[in-house]
Amino acid sequence: MEPRVAILLGRTVWARSGGNWLRRSFGEGDGMTSPAVLHVAEILSGEPPGKTVLVFEPEGMAHQAVDTPKASRSIFASLARVRSEHPVVVSERLGWGIEPPESTQGGAFSTLLHSELAPGLVHLRDACIRGGSELAAAWPAYTAAAACMKSCVPPSHARSVLMLTPDFVAVSTCGGGKRSFKGWVGPMSDRDWRAFSMLIGDFEARSSHSMAEAALRRGGIAVIADGDPKRLCPVWGEISASGRLETVVDMDALAESAARIPAKHPANLAEAFPRALRLDKCLVGGALLGASVAIALGALDLGLSARLRSEGESDRKREASLGGRLEILAKNQGEMMALRKEAPEQHGYMQFGRHYALIGLAADVPDALTLTALSIGRDNSFEIEAIVVGTGFDPESLRSSLERRGFKPAGQDGWAFDAASGRLVVRGKYEGPQK
Repeated sequence: MEPRVAILLGRTVWARSGGNWLRRSFGEGDGMTSPAVLHVAEILSGEPPGKTVLVFEPEGMAHQAVDTPKASRSIFASLARVRSEHPVVVSERLGWGIEPPESTQGGAFSTLLHSELAPGLVHLRDACIRGGSELAAAWPAYTAAAACMKSCVPPSHARSVLMLTPDFVAVSTCGGGKRSFKGWVGPMSDRDWRAFSMLIGDFEARSSHSMAEAALRRGGIAVIADGDPKRLCPVWGEISASGRLETVVDMDALAESAARIPAKHPANLAEAFPRALRLDKCLVGGALLGASVAIALGALDLGLSARLRSEGESDRKREASLGGRLEILAKNQGEMMALRKEAPEQHGYMQFGRHYALIGLAADVPDALTLTALSIGRDNSFEIEAIVVGTGFDPESLRSSLERRGFKPAGQDGWAFDAASGRLVVRGKYEGPQK
């Protein structure tokens, strides 16, 4: 039986009724739980028993790029550095998930951590339980959009997915070695649309003999739209004329793709909550049969039954003790393997604390500039991408500030500022703040 699918993007809820999607938008609300989440909980608590899959992207979700060893979700959550810097992984009230780790420059690995900033999904899990249903999976919009793109566009062509609805717009970068997600809730300003355009613009364009070849290098664009894209997006004409538009699909395609993602995918937000133990029917039947035999033997010989119970209790305690020790040893072994992979192989890696580097960088970025990408490699090489969104931007002043903070551009090719488009790219090696 196919699971039922509900979609929450920002403050808007999509739910099926009679085979059609019903869309309903809500305001911000006054309490900790948004009205949109409460509406989904009301829907799920009234559904007949079955499995439910959610596309869950409420207002206030976080999407962070995190350096990580190539490890499973459970090992990722057990790492001391991750638990310290991202305490959401130890919470039982907030949903979180990660994308499968991908290799980056220098042989390291990176993932994208999706997490709630306020409890919401736990209420939907409880609503399913009240209705006798099961919350099989809850997917961030990024994960569902990436799955939709893979099913609709050749993998070698696609890179970005745009989500266009009347009250929610988002850009997912799913390929080309970089993963990111940016969403806007409610009406968008001209400044929002400019930032939107920069995220999908010609930031990887190179000289080419043909538009088709240039569009292929920049990566194709897939669009998920609830309505006419021309009415939803004021820059739709530029997107259509770019030669990068691969396909336009509706909410049905998003829901079908979300339903096909395996529940064991590490981005499943619902896996953050403890699940009730479900006993197999055969095991239950075997246990009942064993109990009947034990009762029969006890009726024949009470003394023998007492001895058997005593020996059985002793064996169970020993088995539980050995099982607990084995579990601790397995966790320790996994932690050791993960830390070995996490340890730097090159001399000098991480000699400068990234935490303080980022704090210093944030202090020097002027209000007229918005960062769109930041990466620091194992060899302390860095790349910064930003766009000018205001007036009064002084490139030379920013360059001097970056060098004082240790972000020194690599020669003439390390500093590229296009005043016409307002795009800045800085590449070099982080050397620590000047004395």
